Amino acid sequence: MICFTQFLIGCSYSFSSTLVAELREPTSTIHLTIEEESWITSITILICPIGLLIIGMLTDKFGRRKTVQIVYIPMALSWLIITFANSYTTILIGKIILGIPFGVSTCMFLYISEITPANLRPLYITLVTMTVGLGMMVECILAMFFSWQTISGIMLVVSVANFLTLFMVPEPPMWLRSKGRNAEADEVDKWLDLAYVTHATATVVVERHAAVATTVDADVPAATADVDRKTATAAAPPPPYWSLFLRRNVWMPTAITLTFFVCQQGSGVYVLLFYSMDVLRDCHVPWDSNTVSLFLSVARLMGGVGFAAMHRVPRRKLVVVSGGCMAVSLLVVVAYMSAFAGVQDPPFAMTLIVAFIMFMFFALLAILPMPWILCGEVFPMQVKGVMNGVVQTCGYVMWFMICKIYPSMISNLGVEIVWSIFAFFCLLNVLFAIFIMPETKGKTLDEVLLYFEPQKQVEKFNIP
Repeated sequence: MICFTQFLIGCSYSFSSTLVAELREPTSTIHLTIEEESWITSITILICPIGLLIIGMLTDKFGRRKTVQIVYIPMALSWLIITFANSYTTILIGKIILGIPFGVSTCMFLYISEITPANLRPLYITLVTMTVGLGMMVECILAMFFSWQTISGIMLVVSVANFLTLFMVPEPPMWLRSKGRNAEADEVDKWLDLAYVTHATATVVVERHAAVATTVDADVPAATADVDRKTATAAAPPPPYWSLFLRRNVWMPTAITLTFFVCQQGSGVYVLLFYSMDVLRDCHVPWDSNTVSLFLSVARLMGGVGFAAMHRVPRRKLVVVSGGCMAVSLLVVVAYMSAFAGVQDPPFAMTLIVAFIMFMFFALLAILPMPWILCGEVFPMQVKGVMNGVVQTCGYVMWFMICKIYPSMISNLGVEIVWSIFAFFCLLNVLFAIFIMPETKGKTLDEVLLYFEPQKQVEKFNIP
């Protein structure tokens, strides 16, 4: 029920392409310029960072589940406005409001990371990407039978229904304990059957603190150490909140996740999601654009299923395979277009379709979901909500920029050069996974945070 929000986000991904395609029809009462089309397609991504910062603050203050319910208010309002839109301005207003809940996936990743055992966390996280893919596929099917206004009305009804079902979902025990609501957390543990997991995690943390204390006290007399600890406790005030952001285990994961977002956005995967019909037209794909878009949505869903099936595979290895195969797929596209440029009916017409489908499938194995997932696993609890909002805001700004400038890039550089650049960034993802990316599979959040501590300090305290 938490992840079903992403179903609606997935519908909005492919809805932009459906909307623009229908407004280009001669029978449409609303006519747009190319500039207006690019704004309708990308404006939600531009507004998303504002909503993401708000969502980050709400997530820490009110909880993960309540925040998801709050964002349903602008989501339902946006679909309502689009349903009855009769002009470019009205559609743009609806798309602007839709951008506010667009980054709600951060709540999904945090929620799943905090209620699932470490060994099963990758499996459950795949629900986020799978529901997005399912939403895209369903929207493509609806587009074959209904107008864009009817589809908007359906999304409105689904939004209200899911808002109501979330009243049955509890807050994660980890967040409840961070707010001092231990009794509620214990009840949720029992309801989720996580009592043993919580006890085991707490035991590990206590043992680590004991190991640190033992190491520190080994070089001084017991009485002196006891006095020093009491004095330090009484004299040292709690550090200011802003100082938390200067710690190594905050700025270092920030730099790593931002680098990952640069590589991901440069791969062109979101361009294919938002401009699927335009990309297929520019590349002279012989089939009907709606049919191929549906195949791309199915490929995305199957890629999500594949990501779930390989939840035991190390994540760095998945990124290497995903980025490498995406690069090969795009190089096939570029080579085919270059080899048969100017040919009216080129042979082996299925080559482009298969290459784009494989590109989308392999993107779902790692490159598309992994940066968003990594954000929910590498930040300390005290700043997790805020830093998720900040880092993912930067990711959405990059997303907006690449989607906004794509039509201009095609006009000025040509299809072959643009998609060659995307292939280059796919290879950068491979290098990032090999040399920079931390491995989080099968590790608790405490163990992941140790990756960002100096190795000498970890060895000093004998922390595994």
